[in-house]
Amino acid sequence: MTKKTLKNIKTILNTSLIVSAGFLTLSSHALTVKDVSQAGYWGDTLLPDPSQINAIRINGVDKNFSESINEIYNRFVGNYIVDEGNGRARVKWGSGGALRVGTDNNNVSKDAYATASEGMGYAMLITSYGGDKARFDKLTNFYLHVMDQNPNSSLMPWLVWNDGTPVTNNICYGTGSGQVCFGAGGGGPATDGDIDIAMALIVASHQWGNQGDINYKAEAISIINELHDNWMHYCNDSAVWVVKPYAKDNFNACTDEIDPSYSIPAFFRVFAQINNIKNDNDRWNSAARDAYKLFDMKKAGNDNNKTFVPDWMKVNGSDITTGRSINYGSDASRIPWRVAMDYAWFGTADAKNWSRRLINDLIDSSNNGSINNINNDIEQSTGNSRTDYNGRSFSGGFTTAAMMYDWWPANINNYTNHWLEETINGSLPWYIGANGYENANNDYYGMALSTLYALTISGNTYKPDPNKN
Repeated sequence: MTKKTLKNIKTILNTSLIVSAGFLTLSSHALTVKDVSQAGYWGDTLLPDPSQINAIRINGVDKNFSESINEIYNRFVGNYIVDEGNGRARVKWGSGGALRVGTDNNNVSKDAYATASEGMGYAMLITSYGGDKARFDKLTNFYLHVMDQNPNSSLMPWLVWNDGTPVTNNICYGTGSGQVCFGAGGGGPATDGDIDIAMALIVASHQWGNQGDINYKAEAISIINELHDNWMHYCNDSAVWVVKPYAKDNFNACTDEIDPSYSIPAFFRVFAQINNIKNDNDRWNSAARDAYKLFDMKKAGNDNNKTFVPDWMKVNGSDITTGRSINYGSDASRIPWRVAMDYAWFGTADAKNWSRRLINDLIDSSNNGSINNINNDIEQSTGNSRTDYNGRSFSGGFTTAAMMYDWWPANINNYTNHWLEETINGSLPWYIGANGYENANNDYYGMALSTLYALTISGNTYKPDPNKN
């Protein structure tokens, strides 16, 4: 992969730009709610009927569906994208004190100083689809700066400090008795972030072309070709393509753990359409097809018949021994959105069938179709939720799955209402404290995913033309 430099990158100016207390803010964005034809989605994709969405009360004022979608977008970009100067911006992990270096609970929070490649990918997708070129270019410049800071790395280190150097310490997430500590991986990548970054750059190329300081398409192709050469692996015994999730000596993606949510069928199909891309033996389309094999390889429930994918698994069927989650948890909660995109863009039969089965299994386990008890962290062994609150990454993921569930309920309005309430006023609140930071339980992950869900169910995540100039 060609190493990236920052030579001659100009500071991006925008008359509406205000930098205050480290936050990058622009005048409030306005997303337009679209129908299926305007979105370019596959013809029978279901989108919520705005007239059937309950008004959400925000700061004492009732907001309609369109206003709620825009509220979500502006809350994410206004509170998680921070300016670093020199034409660069990044996504902070959070601000509540949950991320610390070392096990001492008295250590100063590192949330505001750490940035995950995953968060960068989400924010770049969000701002490219939101038409926020100033924000997008600043995020891209930070990504390029990170690559310039790490000349021996072919992909972005999965966690970096605000100066672009990789986090190599032992990291602890959470506080008190709930603290979980782990190694930061020595500065290696986590490939889902790079896949999203590449896709965002393709959207930007479609949206704005490649005039100016950043050649979006060239940067995307550089990432995609690196993924093709060194991170996509074919497992003969299981007859599936898998994505190597991280760098580790002697790691074998066919016998070691993988994260099935790193297989992103819609994005892989777009990669396959790029002129002059590396695509040996139709590797990208094959990996898109095989994603559905992975999603069904290890089902949940007592009879192994429920469509809830584990966060981590082994394709050879053996047990995970690293202590990672084997439940339908935070990582897996984004798979329904990934699948919904595959249907919306390509009309893939596997996507529709998988999503319908997921909703069927969800309804069966949630009080005869009521969605009020849709919870998170569904246990692999039983198929039942292990927690008593709804996480917005879960309820929103199920909402996007309902975009293909056209028999009962007949539309996704109930899901959308539930998810909006959860996102804006739910159990993990957005509320900003007096110090300008959010609740300690909040980090970029759920906020970014909810914003991506908002873009999708409002018809704003169109399929880009990867060869548009």
